[in-house]
Amino acid sequence: MKLIAALGIAALAAIGVVADANVSGTWTMTVTGTPHGDMTTELALKQDGTKVTGVFSSGHMPDMDVAGEFKDGALKLETAGDADSKFVFDAKLKDDGTLAGYLSSSMGDMKWTAVRAPDKKKDGR
Repeated sequence: MKLIAALGIAALAAIGVVADANVSGTWTMTVTGTPHGDMTTELALKQDGTKVTGVFSSGHMPDMDVAGEFKDGALKLETAGDADSKFVFDAKLKDDGTLAGYLSSSMGDMKWTAVRAPDKKKDGR
């Protein structure tokens, strides 16, 4: 009985972590499988409830605004534009605080992972 109660508490705690999670901030992304090899990019996000907005910066093209949602541990974003220029991001927030998923565009589907970039205000930069 104690084991069942402990498992129930752990499950509720895990649900609370996902419910309380927030993806706001700057993320350093690694995109694999691009036509030009692996790329390091940046995703700056702001979350308000489940709504997420931000900017995707690749360094190889103009910055792109993104919009979407973060709900139940899943991040779904897309850029504006037609099918030939749109980027769609799908990812899950992992237990270690990183993001991992797929980026879809006219160039195909690519895997990506992201870690939070250090807070420049905290480390004096």
